[in-house]
Amino acid sequence: MKKLVLAVLIGVAIVGGGAAAWVADKPVAAARVVAPLELTGRVVDDAHLLSAVEAQALDAKLAAIEKTAGPQFVVVTTPSLEGRDIADYSLALGNGWGVGDRTRNDGVLLVVAPNEQRVRIEVGKGLEKTLPDELCAQFIREIIVPHFKRGDFAGGITAGVDRIDAVLLAQPTLAGAKT
Repeated sequence: MKKLVLAVLIGVAIVGGGAAAWVADKPVAAARVVAPLELTGRVVDDAHLLSAVEAQALDAKLAAIEKTAGPQFVVVTTPSLEGRDIADYSLALGNGWGVGDRTRNDGVLLVVAPNEQRVRIEVGKGLEKTLPDELCAQFIREIIVPHFKRGDFAGGITAGVDRIDAVLLAQPTLAGAKT
């Protein structure tokens, strides 16, 4: 994917009982950058939030989403954003890895940085109408963060992926996109 466009930046308190800290987002110009992590599969769990069984189940789910709904979907956990804003970090990943189909620009990234208490859903420009900022913010706020606050990272990630999948499958132009 040549260019990922900023979908939503949400700063969340994912540890403890603190309230969510929402950060206003501004579009970030995509530049050719090197990904801060190596793409090793559909699940890149560098923060070690998932067991091997959970990561394997999530990988199978993401493969099924790609097959049935079309968009390439990658879940990333990172122990550190390396001093970067999560928007910049996510764009570097998406651009560096080339997530999604180049012509459809339809990649999806779910990025979790537990140490900085940040979660982000990044979508390619081709999915902005299907997964707009407000909807992604709602998924993070109402589905993902409640699990994280209980220390259930696998549950939050899986629930978020399931909800995004449901939206993708509801779009007749996306469902069955890959054969």
